[in-house]
Amino acid sequence: MSRIEIRNLVKMYGTHQALHGINISIQPGEFCVLVGPSGCGKSTTLRMVAGLETISDGEIVIGERVVNGLRPKERGIAMVFQNYALYPSKTVYNNMAFSLQLSKMPRAEIDRRVREVAEILELTQLLERKPGALSGGQRQRVAMGRAIVRDPEVFLFDEPLSNLDAKLRGQMRAEIKRLHQRLKNTIIYVTHDQVEAMTLADRIVIMRDGRIEQQGTPDSIFHDPDTVFVAGFMGSPAMNLIDCVVTPDGLRLGETDLVCTTPEGLRAGDRVTFGIRPDDVRPAADLPNGVHATLPVDLIEQLGTEKLLHFRAGPHDLIGKTGGRMDLAEGSAQTLAFDMAHAFFFDADTGRRIR
Repeated sequence: MSRIEIRNLVKMYGTHQALHGINISIQPGEFCVLVGPSGCGKSTTLRMVAGLETISDGEIVIGERVVNGLRPKERGIAMVFQNYALYPSKTVYNNMAFSLQLSKMPRAEIDRRVREVAEILELTQLLERKPGALSGGQRQRVAMGRAIVRDPEVFLFDEPLSNLDAKLRGQMRAEIKRLHQRLKNTIIYVTHDQVEAMTLADRIVIMRDGRIEQQGTPDSIFHDPDTVFVAGFMGSPAMNLIDCVVTPDGLRLGETDLVCTTPEGLRAGDRVTFGIRPDDVRPAADLPNGVHATLPVDLIEQLGTEKLLHFRAGPHDLIGKTGGRMDLAEGSAQTLAFDMAHAFFFDADTGRRIR
């Protein structure tokens, strides 16, 4: 296990600045997930840690070494790619053993490591097969096994599950989590999928336009977002975010007045972005102590144990939730309750949270 320090990291491509002074401190054995939309700089950051991209400015420290000038193989890292990168002509055994063979490791030690890791990843029965005879999930386990046998200081994962179907992604997420609990290696994991970030991470780093928007534990990121971007990015369905005007009694959502308490310092006429998660918008029968508003329900999505309610407040499309057995009709006006204890207010101009 190694500590990783990313200090004031900058990446330039000609005149284009892709990273703007990134700072991340990852503790030994920590599972750190870099998440954000396409083009935010997360994969560039990972590739700079791996030594696959040059550093324009700043430092990367792995353990006690500044690794800026070291080649990838000298950094004590192993990387798992999105596209598996397996040798099609080699068996599973030889794919996993190849890097150890190149390092002239004794044959007995190579065999011990490969078979031990194959047992962990349930690949023992597949060691003599070639990648073309494997499923996508099996190939991804082979790619992981090839990294694990090297016993690296740090694992780097670059969107490893994006080529798998939804069911298999769920299974592989659980396998990666169990593997980390067993091996305790330091991991940096890149994804655009916020569900992966929430379920896998000890620490989440949310990136946007080459900058860090917020970092912290999954709980702190989800329940205490610093900006409207973070609030809208984390959560499925996404948080309802509504441009509102403060009134003497609360907020005006389109043509609907919501009687509620607003943060201290706001005055009538101020513009704010009001945020509330679908879990906290429910029919009045579900949440009798909430702040009530009567709105038309446009669409109902049946998800089995719960229903998603799509409704409108003026020009705004909002989502609420209720139990799967509650009988509601599309197109009807419903009295909905907002749990204001879990509401958020953001500055309409800066997007920063109003505390």
